[in-house]
Amino acid sequence: MAAKIMLWPSARSKFVKPKNMELIYKVLLVLSAIMVLNNYYMYSFMHALKLALMIVVAIVLTVESEILFYSHDKDVDRKEAKDLIAKSYPKITALIYVLLIPIGTPLWLVGIGAILATFLGKLIFGGFAHMVFHTSLVGVLFVTLGWPQLVDGVAFISSFDNYLLELIFDNNFFNETLSIGSVFDPSNMTTSLGMLLNNDSYEFFKVFLGVVPGIVGSGLVLLGIFAFLLYKKAINWITPVTTLGAFLVTATIIAIVNDYDLIFPLYQLFSGSFLFVMIFVVSDPITTPIPNKGKIIFGLVAGALTVFIRQGVKYEEGVIFAVLFMNMLTPLLNQSFKEKKPVKKAPPKKEAV
Repeated sequence: MAAKIMLWPSARSKFVKPKNMELIYKVLLVLSAIMVLNNYYMYSFMHALKLALMIVVAIVLTVESEILFYSHDKDVDRKEAKDLIAKSYPKITALIYVLLIPIGTPLWLVGIGAILATFLGKLIFGGFAHMVFHTSLVGVLFVTLGWPQLVDGVAFISSFDNYLLELIFDNNFFNETLSIGSVFDPSNMTTSLGMLLNNDSYEFFKVFLGVVPGIVGSGLVLLGIFAFLLYKKAINWITPVTTLGAFLVTATIIAIVNDYDLIFPLYQLFSGSFLFVMIFVVSDPITTPIPNKGKIIFGLVAGALTVFIRQGVKYEEGVIFAVLFMNMLTPLLNQSFKEKKPVKKAPPKKEAV
């Protein structure tokens, strides 16, 4: 039954290959596991468990939100609705969204953000193939700007679920006996980008490995993932590579003008979530332009704008705003650089003798 139900078609659907999306999902699962272990090493067992719970909550609620929506909208049962969202990829939305929000975020707010991301970033536009803004970034924006007092880094904000985790796991057994690092104090630490804004920095090798606060993924791991996805042709290279180039060139110019150390662009590159967003969001075939010229313009503006926002605005992580801004311009870029099919001239008619 569900296979016969036709959702509103989109010309961009042909650029989404199920095999590639499945590979991206598996890569995100591996990266999520690495981030869980990374939080265990940097903070505590409790923080590793919290991230794991955030991942579960986000996946369950994004999937269930779409199932409930299509069950009602298409008047089908649950099994048919599950078949219907097979090419909507809600789990990818959930993983990207969770890895971009602070670990101190209460679980109930993680759930609200996942539901808002699904409805306001995807379903309201007609589904996955019709997104204007990347779903995951919509959820991140709602959570971080809507509840800034509850989304404040690694430290657990007062909420029932955070209180329960602290009650059970914040003790000597988990913090000392089962500790594998506990390098940073969650209540008193500065992110890597925060250090750069204060004209200071962590050791570069640690920043590259992602074992300092405020970094999504390890630079080493993310570069390996990027190379792997390009090799497998799971993502298009033009937009992310252009974004990367524009980012580095802009950061280098800023370093020269302000007399910063020339390693400044690399600190910017491996800090925050830029690399993560570049690989998994900027490469998205739905919310980025289709024509190659549009892809290049998207990447140039997004990369340069990220650096400008980081340097000139209080909100230290600029890549989310830069990409959302360019998502808004994607329909215009698609229309402006749309390839015109050559018009075939009809052969001249032979005159009757």
